[in-house]
Amino acid sequence: MANPSLQIYPGKGMTCVFAAPTAHCELEPSLDDARVTPDTEGCHPACGNICRTEENIDELRAEATELRSKVADEASVPIRWGRERRRLANLEWLIDEHERGRPAGEDR
Repeated sequence: MANPSLQIYPGKGMTCVFAAPTAHCELEPSLDDARVTPDTEGCHPACGNICRTEENIDELRAEATELRSKVADEASVPIRWGRERRRLANLEWLIDEHERGRPAGEDR
């Protein structure tokens, strides 16, 4: 994060270490403009520019905790419940992937 040659853009639950040629997002203003920046609101999950810091993972954990209580609510509208279950499954996968990538013996 301290490397001045990196273009780092914080996002929700992720950080973009931006490289325009490998970006999967909609670039603003455009790829041929020297001021090109990523659209962190429209981040594509398969983008290789994504990295997740411990702070990002903490954000995802907080969102997952909130969603767990929502999907446990039996009065929830079915379409909303399904969407929230899918989002929760995705968050749990991201958190698990992050945990698996941590070096052995490194505690949270």
